[in-house]
Amino acid sequence: MLSAFRKDRRGFVAARLVRVADDTWLDIVEWADALAFDESRAKGANLPEIAAFFATIDELVGAESGVRYDDAADGSRAVRTIAYGPEPSQVGELYLPEGDGPFPVVVLVHGGWWTAMFDRRQVVPLAEDLVSRGFAVWNVEYRRIGEPGGGWPGTFDDMAAAVDAVAHLDPAVDTARVLVVGHSAGGHLAAWVAHRSAQPDGLPGAHPKVEPIGVVSLAGVLDLVDADSVALGDGLTDPDPDIPPNVPPPSHAEAWPAVAERAGDGITRLLLGGSVAEHADRYAAASPVELAAGGVPVPVLIVHGSADEVIPPAYAQTYAQAAAAKGADVTLVVSPGADHFDVIDPDGHAWGVTRAWLDERLRLWRSSGA
Repeated sequence: MLSAFRKDRRGFVAARLVRVADDTWLDIVEWADALAFDESRAKGANLPEIAAFFATIDELVGAESGVRYDDAADGSRAVRTIAYGPEPSQVGELYLPEGDGPFPVVVLVHGGWWTAMFDRRQVVPLAEDLVSRGFAVWNVEYRRIGEPGGGWPGTFDDMAAAVDAVAHLDPAVDTARVLVVGHSAGGHLAAWVAHRSAQPDGLPGAHPKVEPIGVVSLAGVLDLVDADSVALGDGLTDPDPDIPPNVPPPSHAEAWPAVAERAGDGITRLLLGGSVAEHADRYAAASPVELAAGGVPVPVLIVHGSADEVIPPAYAQTYAQAAAAKGADVTLVVSPGADHFDVIDPDGHAWGVTRAWLDERLRLWRSSGA
């Protein structure tokens, strides 16, 4: 079993055999943190030895398969970490509200420059707010820059697979009422999901199994072509940046050197493997502004803070204008005085706008008789 953990590298610190008595030895596996434990456990079914290890734990503690042991101490429904693919980052956390369902579900996509420095913990407050209001939440992870498979096409393949996984997550999830919400780099990916049904054969995201009834991009990087031209994200090379107080710290600071040494020409070149001049086809398939020129298949809400100094608010306006030119159902809300992270404050104006829009999408869905 220990050799299986060492070979599979599921986010653990060490795996070793420990002698606790003359004739008693224990297989000991140590994880970096609770998130790494969840991810490792969600992958258990892929290797029989690892599956057996977690099955033993289940029997000892009486926990449901896939449930985090440190959750739901008050007896409320726990969060389940579920794998949607074989790679370490191809997992998500499923939150279900109280009751039997079926529940509308929000696919939640975190930001962080598409890099492995940040993970889904960044948007847990939004997940908790949504589940308290009757939504199921699928808070997804995906392969990111700085880890194997991150960038083009892996990040996009994972985003598509994570959304499609909603089709078989849980019987309590209503697959006809799927909404996607993302922030920053996740806001870009959420907007990209809105265009999946128009992607031609052979490109990431083509032929979706699950199509959302609405998408929200919060401070999203919606214009990758302009982002490349201005080397957006080149500040990631600064070893001592001036960080505003409301910016969450990196979840995985150890991933910074691998990103910093290559980000001097802008982060989109790491995401897409080069510049617009080198990979115009990739930018055309990945940039929401470019995709909007062909129309927007689903309703989209774009929310951006007027004081955002990380991602230019102009990107939101450019996307909204391109979509409007095609008669698309796209709503742009500029939150007065809000910065890049104010838009994901559960108590803030922008999130209140987002909640109201999600509720309205559900109301319209019901009134349509779908």
